[in-house]
Amino acid sequence: MRQAGMNMGRVKQQNRSAILNYICEVGPVSRKDIASDMGLTPAAVTQITTQLLEEGILVEQGTDQTHDGAGRRKVFLDIDDTYQYVYAVNIEAEITTVALCDLRGNLVEKQTMYTDHAKAPEHFLEDIANSLLEMGRRAPAKIERRIAAVTVGIPGLVDVETGVSIHAYGVWEEVVEVSDLLHKQLGLPVFIENNVDAFARAEVLYGIGRKHDNFLLIKWGPGVGSTIVIDKQIYIGRHGKTAELGHLIMERHGEFCNCGRRGCLETMVSYGALQKIQKFAPEKFGEVYTKSKGADREKFDDVIDMFARAIVNATTILAPDRIVLSGNLFRSEEIRKQMIEDCFEYDPNLHAGRILYTELSSCEDYIGPVAAYVQQVLF
Repeated sequence: MRQAGMNMGRVKQQNRSAILNYICEVGPVSRKDIASDMGLTPAAVTQITTQLLEEGILVEQGTDQTHDGAGRRKVFLDIDDTYQYVYAVNIEAEITTVALCDLRGNLVEKQTMYTDHAKAPEHFLEDIANSLLEMGRRAPAKIERRIAAVTVGIPGLVDVETGVSIHAYGVWEEVVEVSDLLHKQLGLPVFIENNVDAFARAEVLYGIGRKHDNFLLIKWGPGVGSTIVIDKQIYIGRHGKTAELGHLIMERHGEFCNCGRRGCLETMVSYGALQKIQKFAPEKFGEVYTKSKGADREKFDDVIDMFARAIVNATTILAPDRIVLSGNLFRSEEIRKQMIEDCFEYDPNLHAGRILYTELSSCEDYIGPVAAYVQQVLF
């Protein structure tokens, strides 16, 4: 049935979001190029960008100095990274990171703390809130005034709409009302996102996703996380679940997993599983692997080979353009090289040109929540 009319306000909002996304991806860029590349009228682009400039979201970044012909020079527009600041919280099974960043993920301050499993969730979240409050007080006044929200990345199942952690694998088993608890402490809007989904949003906005629309993101360490990105959008199923490569069943009657099932890939290749072979810090995996010999080396090779088979099987079904590796256990080039060689042995199409390492490794522990805020609120 054909629609008799159209909601012009909704169309304008969609165009506004699309323009912001486009500028984030390719900016600085001129109004003329925005209109041409996006198929919008110059008048519509001028109206929307003028409003965004007045709000302070956009800023002019000079003119085209290469122009020497008749007519006005192009004026370039870009997002003002300092328009707002966000508290970024990334909770992992071992380490929790809290940070204060601008909209591009540039750090004002960052702290790490051990994820305290002995404390009740509400008490641990209170510790996080206190750290953020102190961080805000230390920031310059002009930054403190622009802190707009808190975004939290959490493992496992989350309800983005209600701000509830349903089951944070390796962190909390119970349901935790994260947004409500932090909002009471901080008085700011609080958003939550699965931590791997949040990092995938960062890849889309700031990383490999600027060049590739479809990819499978795999995070290794401390467990195994994954997310499917299709046309720059995270694929989320009907019940709010995303891809869970780490919970493929790999061994009949295997060990119990945090998810409640037996024999998941994560029980066999996680940081905890690797610790049973040798003790090491996550960032030292490459060094330990390179120096390992005999039975230990065979065990490490078996782990990498099993992980590679899971990746190959997943890509056979999903057919992503690229596979993006991230996480502490992938920081070593030696480990990545071995993983790619194993994948290539099973499927020659999975070569180094298709399996890429994240471009955001230096900010991996906090950039996801920043991107989640930018995507959900600004775009």
